Amino acid sequence: MAWSSKRRTIAVKKCDLVIIGAGPAGLAGGLQAHELGLSVVILDDGKRPGGQIYRNLENLTDKMRSILGKSYLNGENLLRNAKHISLDIRAEAVVWHISAEKIVYFVHRGEVVAVEAEAIMLATGALERPFPIPGWTLPGVMTAGAAQIAMKSGSAIPAGRIVLAGCGPLLYLVAGQLAKAGADVRAVLDTTPRGNYWRAIRHVAFGLTSLSQLFHGIRMIQTMSAHGIRRTLQVQDIKILGDNRAEAVEYSTPRESGTIEADCILLHQGIVPDIQLYRHLGCEIRWDDSQLCFHPVIDGNWQTSVPGIFAVGDNACIMGAKAAEYSARLAALHMAENNKRIIDPKTRKSIQRKFRQLTEIRKFLDALYRPPIQFRMPTRENTVVCRCEEIAAGEITGLAAAGCAGPNQAKFFTRCGMGPCQGRNCGLTVTELFARATGKSPDQVGYYTIRSPIRPFPLAVLAGVETSSLAADIEFS
Repeated sequence: MAWSSKRRTIAVKKCDLVIIGAGPAGLAGGLQAHELGLSVVILDDGKRPGGQIYRNLENLTDKMRSILGKSYLNGENLLRNAKHISLDIRAEAVVWHISAEKIVYFVHRGEVVAVEAEAIMLATGALERPFPIPGWTLPGVMTAGAAQIAMKSGSAIPAGRIVLAGCGPLLYLVAGQLAKAGADVRAVLDTTPRGNYWRAIRHVAFGLTSLSQLFHGIRMIQTMSAHGIRRTLQVQDIKILGDNRAEAVEYSTPRESGTIEADCILLHQGIVPDIQLYRHLGCEIRWDDSQLCFHPVIDGNWQTSVPGIFAVGDNACIMGAKAAEYSARLAALHMAENNKRIIDPKTRKSIQRKFRQLTEIRKFLDALYRPPIQFRMPTRENTVVCRCEEIAAGEITGLAAAGCAGPNQAKFFTRCGMGPCQGRNCGLTVTELFARATGKSPDQVGYYTIRSPIRPFPLAVLAGVETSSLAADIEFS
């Protein structure tokens, strides 16, 4: 293959607002900003807009749409409106660098493209919390969210006997959806501690919206019962057994212990904000003990510590899909005001009121589904915490005991956090392990530094463009 010595210059388009993420928050924020006269570009790495929540909504069979339920179908209006106004959405756009001048570089259709904006809205959503237990890296083990994505992407369900383990509403939702789709769901092992129920009761102060959300959760449990799915409560220990793949789950509670044979194990213990872009941009982050994760520090207008960078939806803090839409609309109102657009005060108050209604149940949910410490920080030294580099918990605690400063220094000794996921699947675990071993707070321990490229992409794409404009941000050798 002949390589050309000529390199093209990266053309930079300009607009008022770039939104990264085309899920509920990104789409709602884009629609609101467009309505107020701002020029908007939305970037998403998926094949179609909708994010993980509304993935493939317009292409699924009626049967699967019915199985996935009303909350999934809520995205139809967003997608229809975005299509109606021809909102500029770039699907399969992989964002890999953002400069201090708010130039967003991304790979689209095999080429490096850039767009410069006055403001950037980060709406990349959340990740499933790591669940490091013995055997979690075996073939046949995946997250509950991944199983739901497979249903949304192509009506696919796992084969064989399925066991779900962990805590949180998604665990029950996916169990019921799989059962409706004809999957062989044998059991749900619920790790919610008994004390969580009493702590959650203190936050009971529900309006009509919260009661509706609560009854939706009760219906999830009823669906499981209707399909004969066994539910074991207060599970305190879990091991996944198998040689070359998962074969069974061993568990224990205060009253019993047992083993359930399974071909597929689905793990889930809540979701956490995807903070990679905040770390890349230098936004201040802070540990939130109620959600046991890092959040970007934001003001009353959803702006981060870096002017012009906004955090919305579950990317800012875990709030749910519908609340995410309203957070993004509020951020868009503020951006429009900064661009001298006239905002109707009644519109702002209406959006604020709806956001409060949708989030009043959050403290209750955070307390109820607070993951137990033993499933966040492995007590067995040989349990893998970094899947990419196969680093065990004992290696991390050993480094902490030897005086290692934290996650970033641990990279030099172990490569932990340097694999393809760039710490997304181990970052919180490593921070908490260091915090426990050193007696420091997670804020004091810190989190991985994130450098470009934020997401992997083929180097051949970069070879064809002039990179001198990026030299101040990225070292090319």
